[in-house]
Amino acid sequence: MGRYLFLIAGAITLVLMILSPWAVPMREFDGTGYLLNPLGAMNPKGLALPEGLSFGWLGLFFGLWAVLLLTASLVMFLPGAQMRARVLYVLGGVGVLLFALEAYLFYQAIAAANDAALAAGARRPPLRRFALSLGAYAGLFYALGLLLLARMQLPGGLAFLVRLRGVVVPVVSLLLAVVVGAGVVAVLRPGLGTQGVEDLGLRELIAGKLDLVTYTFQILFSPILSLAGIFNSLSFATPLIFTGLAVAFGFRAGLFNIGAPGQLTIGALFAMLVGVYLPLPGWLLLPTAILAAALGGALWGGIVGWLKARFGANEVINTIMMNYIAASVLLFMLAANEYSFFGNKVTLPFKAEGFEGRSEEMQEEARIPHMIDILAPNSTFSWALPLAVVAALGVYYALRRLELGKRLLAALGAMVAGFVLGGLVPGIPVTISSALSSQLLNGSFLVAVLALLFYNFYLFRTAGGYELRATGLAPKAAEYAGVNLKRKMIMAMIISGALAGLAATHYVLGAGMDGTYRLKTSIPSSVGFDGIAVALMGQNMPLGIFLSATLFGVLLAGGVSLNAQLGISNQIIQVLQALIILFIAVGGFLPRYFTDPLRAAQVETEAKAEQEARQAKSSPAAGD
Repeated sequence: MGRYLFLIAGAITLVLMILSPWAVPMREFDGTGYLLNPLGAMNPKGLALPEGLSFGWLGLFFGLWAVLLLTASLVMFLPGAQMRARVLYVLGGVGVLLFALEAYLFYQAIAAANDAALAAGARRPPLRRFALSLGAYAGLFYALGLLLLARMQLPGGLAFLVRLRGVVVPVVSLLLAVVVGAGVVAVLRPGLGTQGVEDLGLRELIAGKLDLVTYTFQILFSPILSLAGIFNSLSFATPLIFTGLAVAFGFRAGLFNIGAPGQLTIGALFAMLVGVYLPLPGWLLLPTAILAAALGGALWGGIVGWLKARFGANEVINTIMMNYIAASVLLFMLAANEYSFFGNKVTLPFKAEGFEGRSEEMQEEARIPHMIDILAPNSTFSWALPLAVVAALGVYYALRRLELGKRLLAALGAMVAGFVLGGLVPGIPVTISSALSSQLLNGSFLVAVLALLFYNFYLFRTAGGYELRATGLAPKAAEYAGVNLKRKMIMAMIISGALAGLAATHYVLGAGMDGTYRLKTSIPSSVGFDGIAVALMGQNMPLGIFLSATLFGVLLAGGVSLNAQLGISNQIIQVLQALIILFIAVGGFLPRYFTDPLRAAQVETEAKAEQEARQAKSSPAAGD
């Protein structure tokens, strides 16, 4: 059965190579491109390439790929697993090498053509928005699949994959979501450059659709190609890290905290009250405002935890209702300044002048600086943050024999010392582009990193975290072992709410919404719901949450460019998030041993027993 599925995969790869463009040497702003394919170029809009530019080597590479696909298909019918593995490793390596050569030849030809045009007096390069396309990527993915398949042929191959199920399930779910999302885009939109073109052949029509979906996802992932794009992506990712942690913390305790939007809103209100009105010394105001955001979220989550512990009230229903209450409280405080209660006029001081529902500006000392100002104040690279990180990590790992608490304290002290010393070291003048300086990534990202460290430390390094995880996995067993379940419920919701409330620091104290240091009624509290997708895709692990939040941040940043260039609504990101949740909920349609820990343990046990049996069988032979 597996062999025939492999043959089907090879056939699909070959069809994609025949029908889809392999590279696009030039593309207009609206996406219209000159599509290269080994069987001939497709150019519905009649774009002109520079004279002398040729990609005749595509036909040779197509022939090589066809031979490789045929050989790999035959290899699967070899009798020995070891032999199959060795040949598949070789073929996979050859495939990766072929893709690298294609990329080298393509980008070298593009660079040569552009350099020649500029040398001849052109005002700008004639070839823009060039990139490899789906036909080339299909070969790369097939080659990587061969390498994975080779590992699967060896003893313990399945157990190896099952051990990585925390990565396999999210990745497969993401790929399925991308495939379905691509199908949605292909159905709803015409192919790039094909609209209004008469006498369009079936091959050009299909190639245009495939080019559309490929270019759509290239734009979505394009932010990772520039520093400004990375800053923009991390700016989107910062609140997602907080809300992802909040939801994941609830999951670990066996609770579904769907109230992150409300906890974020109340955290924002608390941060605003401290940041605008509290008369504290400058050095104390910002830490107090950050703690106030956490306190507001903790209070809102703690109420739900207490209701759950005291009355057994369902936390899902309660958190949803608390979201509505929090939204109403926000509107009440910022939508207007005057209200009428039982005929009496009541005046509130919170709304700033103007038609928009917004607070007064934060005090100067309550503002979180932008990351670019932390890293390079006054266009001079500062060593403060890098030395602080290096010192903290160095001390933490150098004192491995100390108790964990003492190591953390020592690392904290080293971090402060490193920051102070780094600030005294002369910096390096740098040039900051306007695109980079306008990004809204701010210091709340560092708070998010600290929250990730706290999550990892508390849940996996403390007795309280162990009890909390035991409560989530087997509450009856945990209670029998002496864990106070009610106290754990309340504590879990308090911490979960505090993490969600900290997301407000990005928007209110860090001006992460629109560059203004105010609380507005339009604060995107729905990012709390997005935390569900982040937590599920990150498998409730700190590194997974960071990576999944960053992925969604990249997609959100790319969605802005997608809307500007192709007119495709960035709502496609919400579609992808929903699809990811859906596919993770069904385990990516993978076998049960990828989602069921007991079955996964059974697979690993069987693999270990098989390995021991082989060793026992080979030992007498070695002795003889």
